[in-house]
Amino acid sequence: MSKLQRLSAEDRDNLVAYLDGELDESGTRRIEGVLGQSSVARTDVEQLARTYDLLDELDTPKASESFTERTIASAKLEQIKPSLAQHPWFVFLRRVSPIGGWAIVMVVAAAIGFSITRLGVPQDDDVLLENYPVIKELDVYSETGNYEFLDRLSREQEL
Repeated sequence: MSKLQRLSAEDRDNLVAYLDGELDESGTRRIEGVLGQSSVARTDVEQLARTYDLLDELDTPKASESFTERTIASAKLEQIKPSLAQHPWFVFLRRVSPIGGWAIVMVVAAAIGFSITRLGVPQDDDVLLENYPVIKELDVYSETGNYEFLDRLSREQEL
């Protein structure tokens, strides 16, 4: 291993846990192995340790009483918060949803019934439209007399 080798990204992520003594045994052995062979890695660890020592020397800020009270009050409010089922809009929705469901079912059933009736039952207008070519020529057909005459005409090949 090179003396100029730095810690890997994974080792750098575990470095704080190593300095606090919270890293598992295999991770500790891995970092100690790199530190034993690389002076650059040791320098990185020493700088990080000094940074933490300097942070420990800083004064700890004191929170104001109002901050503490507001924080505790908001935490208590979260615990006291009513469940979703107790909200008025939820109770209303729970009461109205069966009625709304039945209304939707009725509208869909009415639409299906209307469509079936409209398409399935023949209308007088539909019969007239289907027979329009015959109705249009009704005057010509009425002059021919009866059906036998038309039948004879259709059998003759010369016409």
